[in-house]
Amino acid sequence: MNRFLVAAAVAALGAAVSAGPARAAVPGVATATFVQQSAWPNGYTGQYTIDNGAASALTWRVEFDLPGGTTVANSWGARLTRTGDHYVAVGEAWNATVPAGGSATFGWVAQGTGRPLGCSLNGGSCTGASADIRTPSTPGNLRAAVGTTTFTLRWDASSDDIAVTGYEVYSGANLVATVTGDEYTMGMPPPMIITYRVRALDAAGNASPFAVITPGGPADTVAPGAPGAVYPGSTTIRWTAATDDVAVAGYEVSVNGDRYGATSNLSLTVPPLGFGVFTFAVVAFDGAGNRSVPRSIMVAVDPGPASDAQGPTPPGDLRVTVTETRVTWTWSASRDNVGVAGYQVFHGADWVGNTTAASWSEPRTAGSTPYTFRVRAFDQAGNKSAFAALTS
Repeated sequence: MNRFLVAAAVAALGAAVSAGPARAAVPGVATATFVQQSAWPNGYTGQYTIDNGAASALTWRVEFDLPGGTTVANSWGARLTRTGDHYVAVGEAWNATVPAGGSATFGWVAQGTGRPLGCSLNGGSCTGASADIRTPSTPGNLRAAVGTTTFTLRWDASSDDIAVTGYEVYSGANLVATVTGDEYTMGMPPPMIITYRVRALDAAGNASPFAVITPGGPADTVAPGAPGAVYPGSTTIRWTAATDDVAVAGYEVSVNGDRYGATSNLSLTVPPLGFGVFTFAVVAFDGAGNRSVPRSIMVAVDPGPASDAQGPTPPGDLRVTVTETRVTWTWSASRDNVGVAGYQVFHGADWVGNTTAASWSEPRTAGSTPYTFRVRAFDQAGNKSAFAALTS
């Protein structure tokens, strides 16, 4: 078993929590802001400041990537761990928990000139904005139409929690077009069997699995090989590519049996996990629905000094209201020793979103099959309650 939060070498330069931040905290949210303090040809010193504008205390966890060629030589004010180019910082005993309206700092001396990328604070955006981590749905009913001199691919539009921004069209391994509509016309291809793939993208770069079609090709009955090694972080899971006799359509990611989505990328971001032992599993699948054996890894995430390791109470009194057009679930609010940050909502084993309200509403779909609605509370440290569940 890997120990994910194993203490790394940190310099004891000391960084305390202040009762009031040097800059004005953004009301209602917490942010993490990076400043490069000094620089020289082969390195620099930099510092993050966590400002807590929320109404309750914050136990913080900052994650970021450093570009290849840049590493942390030493750090202060945090316990810093590294997996490849990915870094995770949790506070020391004196600054792990920031009071409402307060701030904390940590920093490092870099070997190399690359600045941090992809910052997240407790799984959300370091700017305080809600991070878009849900992938679009797979384009539906991919089909081909042959003209006199043209070849057209058409598909049913994908859906997304925010918005689909476009589709990538591949011929074989080659990206041939990016379009915003639900079709693409090209010149007549040569008389050979070619596999075509289409995937949807959103503005955050989340990618759906591929829709796959091989006109004139034989039925695909061979499952992909398993994905390569899995590299789990606390919010982003990465893996190496699987192979298939036709084409890998995508990868399904689960944590402790809960499915957090499917993508054609080689990484997926999930909500904060909190503390505990987690099994990360990635399964490859092809356009015919053949699935590989899972590639999995077990990881223990340990709380840092003064961290909040206590989860909320489960939501209570779960109930559902159905109208002609919508299904609305409501529940009694959970309680937590620090503060409830929100609720995770699942359909069966599939995560469908988070909410800060004690309710969830979704369109009613005609002819839909029954499913079990599950909801659990989480706090700012990512600790989660037990599920409340009700079958619709």
